Amino acid sequence: MKSENLVQNDNLINLLKVPLGLSDDAVMQALTGGAINRSYYLRDESSEFMVKEFQGESSLCIDRQERFDLQLTLSDKGLAPKPIYLSTDTGVYVEQWIKQHRSQMLLIFDERHINSLARALTRVHKSNVKAKALDLPKDWSQYLTTQPNPTSVLIDGVKKQTQKWNASMEATPHNQVFCHNDLVWAHLCVSTDIILDWEYAGIGNRYFDLLSCVKVNGFNTKQHDLLLNAYAKQNNIPLKEVHEGCLQQTDFIELTYQLWHQAVGIMSKN
Repeated sequence: MKSENLVQNDNLINLLKVPLGLSDDAVMQALTGGAINRSYYLRDESSEFMVKEFQGESSLCIDRQERFDLQLTLSDKGLAPKPIYLSTDTGVYVEQWIKQHRSQMLLIFDERHINSLARALTRVHKSNVKAKALDLPKDWSQYLTTQPNPTSVLIDGVKKQTQKWNASMEATPHNQVFCHNDLVWAHLCVSTDIILDWEYAGIGNRYFDLLSCVKVNGFNTKQHDLLLNAYAKQNNIPLKEVHEGCLQQTDFIELTYQLWHQAVGIMSKN
């Protein structure tokens, strides 16, 4: 009797056989990593694909078709893998396979790696990409609806931060750029300059993106400072201005990640 994983792999291969033109020799392997979605490596003769099964969609504010179209644009600019297929129910997605080296999994971040992340952020922020503007208050409200009994303190906190966010948007339009918002090291393919996983991308505040990079990589104070210093130099922005910009986004980052973790059922480590 086949294991549950093998049955699942067979079901996915059967689903993708016609749209991808797969042969009977196609094989699929589950990949580790990813907080929510299931990812697979699919190989068929000389063709290789990344396959994703999206999970917890009701908890998130993601339009999968809009993301597919955005990534087509990003792939044309050399920023992202080329998207290939999205199922009718938008639950299964396929993109070009990008081979990564083992060095993608780091135990220690040094200045060289942090400079690479800063360069990637700079490249994204300077790209001329038309995309939807991020609406953090809308996301916060959606995340709140997944909680059966949110506390009054949390509800009041969302209201307070919504007012603060709206005011900051009006005050700093010059900091609104195209952002990735989930630049963990494993999403950066250094050898190709391609960046993976654009689920949370959109027009937003550059310093929110910068702090998000700090957050998802689990940086300590020294690494945090190295990233901000590298970003300031690469973008010719006074370091004081970068620190002030990040300080203004700190509360938004903390609230976003707190609510996101609760919505998808992941306990935050911070």
